[in-house]
Amino acid sequence: MSTTITKPQPRNKPLQVINQSGDLFESFAAYKGMKDEELTNLRSETAHILSFCNKHDDTKAKPVTHLAFGYVQSGKTMSFTALTAMAHDNGYRLIIYLAGSAKNLCEQTYDRLRTDLFDQDSHHYRMIKEDKQMADNIRKGMLLSKKPILLIPILKHYNHIDRLTDVCNTETFRNALKGETVIIIDDEADQASLNNYGHQNSKTGEFKMSPTYESILKLRLALSGHSYVQYTATPQAQILISIDDILSPKSHTVLSPGRTYTGGKLFFRNEPADVVGGSLIKEIPNKEAYHERKNDLNKMPPSLHEALWFHVMTTAILVHLQEKMQYLSMMIHPDNPVKSSAKFRDWVKDELERYSKYLLKPKGHDGRRRIIAELKDKIYPEVIKYIKEDERPTFEDVLPYLNDAINDCQLHFVNSKKDGEKEIDWSLGSMHILFGAQLLNRGFTINNLCTTYMPRHTVGVATADTIEQRCRFFGYKMNYIKSCRVYLPEQSIKNYIDYVDTEEELRTILKKSDTLKEAGHTLMNSPNLRQCRKNVLPSNIVKTTMAGNCKMEAFDSPEVIEHNNTISNAFLKKLEQTKTISHILYPNTTKQREHRVWNLTIDEAVDFLLDFQFASVEEAVRRDNTIRYIKYLSSWPGCKIDHVEFMQMAYAGNPMHRSFDPKKAKIESTFYTGKATDGSIYPGDQHVQMSEDTITIQLYKFELEPCYPNRPTAYTLSINYPKKLSTAYCTNNQEVKDIDILFKEIEEEYESIV
Repeated sequence: MSTTITKPQPRNKPLQVINQSGDLFESFAAYKGMKDEELTNLRSETAHILSFCNKHDDTKAKPVTHLAFGYVQSGKTMSFTALTAMAHDNGYRLIIYLAGSAKNLCEQTYDRLRTDLFDQDSHHYRMIKEDKQMADNIRKGMLLSKKPILLIPILKHYNHIDRLTDVCNTETFRNALKGETVIIIDDEADQASLNNYGHQNSKTGEFKMSPTYESILKLRLALSGHSYVQYTATPQAQILISIDDILSPKSHTVLSPGRTYTGGKLFFRNEPADVVGGSLIKEIPNKEAYHERKNDLNKMPPSLHEALWFHVMTTAILVHLQEKMQYLSMMIHPDNPVKSSAKFRDWVKDELERYSKYLLKPKGHDGRRRIIAELKDKIYPEVIKYIKEDERPTFEDVLPYLNDAINDCQLHFVNSKKDGEKEIDWSLGSMHILFGAQLLNRGFTINNLCTTYMPRHTVGVATADTIEQRCRFFGYKMNYIKSCRVYLPEQSIKNYIDYVDTEEELRTILKKSDTLKEAGHTLMNSPNLRQCRKNVLPSNIVKTTMAGNCKMEAFDSPEVIEHNNTISNAFLKKLEQTKTISHILYPNTTKQREHRVWNLTIDEAVDFLLDFQFASVEEAVRRDNTIRYIKYLSSWPGCKIDHVEFMQMAYAGNPMHRSFDPKKAKIESTFYTGKATDGSIYPGDQHVQMSEDTITIQLYKFELEPCYPNRPTAYTLSINYPKKLSTAYCTNNQEVKDIDILFKEIEEEYESIV
């Protein structure tokens, strides 16, 4: 059973009403074959993004920053292309695209915009290139009678952004755009855009800026009333950076994937379970997990051999025998150094050549017979594992086409900036194998990807947004998903399972939250992962570990104590009148050791925690994160928890006496009552019998000495997170300033520096 609970918050109102069904949006959607639920989602989400942008003619409005959060390889380019079409339908005249920090990604964006928009409605769009005539070309474009929307894709690099800013500061540009606002679309907004000195500045009070971040600020300062839309699949940094940062989003849209998208839930949760019927993940043994320094292999590992021939045989079936695909691709991603990719490329090249020679030998040749027996007994069963029986070819049917796949193979070495900028011509072969590292990560599109071999071994704690951007395989398509595989080391598999859990929790809370402030600028955090690079985050990130018993001291002021005493007594009275006690712990010992337990509904537990007050940041953050976690666990498919235990400690005894420091608002003596001399009689408060299947809230009543005037007793809480439900959250607990004040402060700060 799924329970939805919302915390009352002031709503973040849209800035305008959007025409969702304009001619250009409908033309684009029809060209892409969008229909039914997929079209409904695209239309509503695109309109939601645009509704939080300033009106096209409201140049006096405060600049806004909006976050569009989608899955890796799920169609974010489709979203901002749809946004472009809908923006034109709603009167906008100019969009700037910060189109990736690599030349190939910028060209990829240029080509997609041209193909998806210009080929259908060429009179309504104009592409503006970065050259000496840019300002004049903008002026001319703005004068055209059909009023096309001008599109400016540029490389996300400070030199290129600065040149555009210079154009935006010219009189020609200002006259041309007079009365019109601009939309800036930042693709892969968590990469390169953010300030690498964020952490340092929060500690020193300086205003030091990394070059690309500084160039983006200058561009934004040059554009009145503009809207800045950040697209990313890994928004950890955007959520946790200083809320006073100009690039910190104040509103958000969660993007839905297309109907053919696979993604992390299918690979690491097997959801939905009826798609494949088993796991597409194959584990690379630890001894084969490659690391250039820690485990520099000297020959092709067996797992790579298996992955390679899985791919060859799959290509032979789907492309050559059944002709269902034109080509298939494989990605091999070892460690960063170029020589690592070169080593793997040489292994694969030699292996393909050797096997091809043997397959051409006469049928009675011993080497040919051994290879065929191995392929039939070890590779073929895995290839057909999830294919329906009536669609499975026999091995004998496949065998003649293996050499076709080998001889029609293209090897691509993508491990330098120059290599990454080359356009891959997929028509040159029926089988493609790509070797590389960083350049195969973020934003790089691998067409018809079918097999991934990623033996990369992370030493220490992995960075969540970095490993997620390696998941090019999330773009595997549903129409051939049963013939796909992903080969990963054990630790990587665990990291991705943790990441998928945290990603789904974040998507759940963002869908239910109207603003990032309501969501708490908080992320669930696995102990195996750091959320993002530390240098962009402020130093006051609050980390809340949810494991075992966690005491919470709600003694910050007499007013807090009085409030909590009132709501606790009222809550206990209500429980006594309306609910049956689940059980009593340690009866017939002493009154101080007897505790009574109720099972609360999710609503009851959340309402009680919302009412309970804490004045300190750390305690309030723990309370809020616990509420968020309870909501998430209760909405987990299959209902991970359906109740919360509530335990009143020493319910019939006197308040437990504790020495207290009013200045620190902390108990000076031991918080928990310890175990009895004979531990079998009473194990101590921290070790009393608590559920292993849900969270337990323990309510304590203490007598404090010395105490605040007229406040001798005080209620407080301890919360137990059983091992299988333990987790952690990171929170940027700050109050946001008004955005126009922020821009004014940044402008003054910048002018004082330059």
